[in-house]
Amino acid sequence: MKVLITGIGGFAGSHLADYIRANTTAQIFGILRDLEKADNIRAHGDDVTLFHCEIGEFQPVFKVIKEVKPDIIFHVAGQAFVPSSFEFAAETFRTNVIGTINIFEAVKACEISPRIIVVTSGEVYGETFGLPQLHTEQSIPQPVNPYAASKTSVDYIAQTYKKYEGLNIVIARPFNHTGPRQKPNFVCSSLAKQIVDIRRTGAPRVLRVGNVAARRDFTDVRDIVRGYWMLSQIDNRTNYIFNLCSGRIFSIREIIDLYQDITGETYELNVDAKRLRGYDIQLLAGNPSAIGHSVGWRADIPFRTTLTDLIDYWTNKEL
Repeated sequence: MKVLITGIGGFAGSHLADYIRANTTAQIFGILRDLEKADNIRAHGDDVTLFHCEIGEFQPVFKVIKEVKPDIIFHVAGQAFVPSSFEFAAETFRTNVIGTINIFEAVKACEISPRIIVVTSGEVYGETFGLPQLHTEQSIPQPVNPYAASKTSVDYIAQTYKKYEGLNIVIARPFNHTGPRQKPNFVCSSLAKQIVDIRRTGAPRVLRVGNVAARRDFTDVRDIVRGYWMLSQIDNRTNYIFNLCSGRIFSIREIIDLYQDITGETYELNVDAKRLRGYDIQLLAGNPSAIGHSVGWRADIPFRTTLTDLIDYWTNKEL
């Protein structure tokens, strides 16, 4: 079996490669925008075949898919940082939307029928208006930022190619996920890195934060990628859209409290005006029951473990 992962050098893509290598005998191929930035998967060595490819351009994508002829494609690549989607809206859509269309058209041109796991986002739903009404797959998308709008477009395009072009597509809608290797512009990783930097430098115990009242459904990235693999193995059924989330909701304030409990240290908070964003969703949470019923997936890793591993990651990362 041959597996192709787009964005293999990134946060989720590299963890997916780890999972597949550890739990299957599949040959792993990966697409990277920049081969120089392969640190996350360098440990795999020759066990992973890498291709330099800009997914926003059709010909490079076509050449890779024609050469590999994958049995499964995990389309994980994309621009995922919400603030950047405002600053670079056109690039966000080119990467996320046009990149996805290029994958689909290349598969058609090569006349192959791989299972394609298309990763969109829980952000497509917009605000969660009160518990216990967590978003299900039947919730109507209401994107509130360019990133979410791009992923909503990807979601609908994937549904169209499945229905009218016959592509073997499963759509994964992951909610917030975190863990080792996440960039420090995402909140859990940012807090962990700040804590480690304070320890290293002896700086005052002050954390720069934004809206600490915002609440999110967090899952460990290692649980998320296990879900991607499980979705790649299901029958091609009518139900092909799945939330990946834990159903566990934490405010940013609660995450800070967990970090303080883990480290045994207390921190003052400095609210950074640049981190206060008027477009921030106050509550985003999902219902994972559909994927649980279909493949038996659930989020297993305790959130405290995830945060501890983030502290360890930044502690051990070379300066």
